Amino acid sequence: MPSFVFILFTTSGFYFLGRTGIPNQNGIIDWELRKDKDGIQVFTRNYQNSEIKEFKAVTVLQTDLDTLVEILKDIDKYPFWMANCKSALTYEVINDSTRIDYMTTAVPWPLNDRDVVFKFMIIKQSENYFEAILKAVPDRVPEEKKFVRIRNSEGRWTFTKIEQNKIEVEHQFFGDPEGSIPGWIVNMFIVNGPYQTLTNLRDRCQK
Repeated sequence: MPSFVFILFTTSGFYFLGRTGIPNQNGIIDWELRKDKDGIQVFTRNYQNSEIKEFKAVTVLQTDLDTLVEILKDIDKYPFWMANCKSALTYEVINDSTRIDYMTTAVPWPLNDRDVVFKFMIIKQSENYFEAILKAVPDRVPEEKKFVRIRNSEGRWTFTKIEQNKIEVEHQFFGDPEGSIPGWIVNMFIVNGPYQTLTNLRDRCQK
């Protein structure tokens, strides 16, 4: 599952994301590198017609594929490594590769905390590669008044074995936190969250 929209509200450190991406020869907005530290890179780009950026975080971890897959499937432990995640649970299991997950995320006062409902789908899983995609399905779980429901978000996790006990991790995500938060403010804080999530994931793999 994702480092989801809660990562947009990290309160420690930020990179200003005022520039727009540059289209390549195919008219697709290329990724812009925004942070490169301790072996973790975070990129951003424009997302469709939204003012809010999409991010991609990439690193290489000294671990095995099975360990990473088990961490990603163990949703109850998400609050221990995903930035600002308050709670996470599986609401419904559809089949072996698809489930409905529910998560809540803490945001700074005076904003209300957010919640999000995702369909988590494993697209491909082999000895050398794993890919799962996430898509918001906001109406699958009843809303609670104390949370603002995130309705527009999607992303993916990919794990690629590049050699023995060395896995490339890529996490791509877009999330609109809803409410009256201006897009430019969200974009100011969009880098540190995925960076912290991958840092925590690395630490968790080493335990």
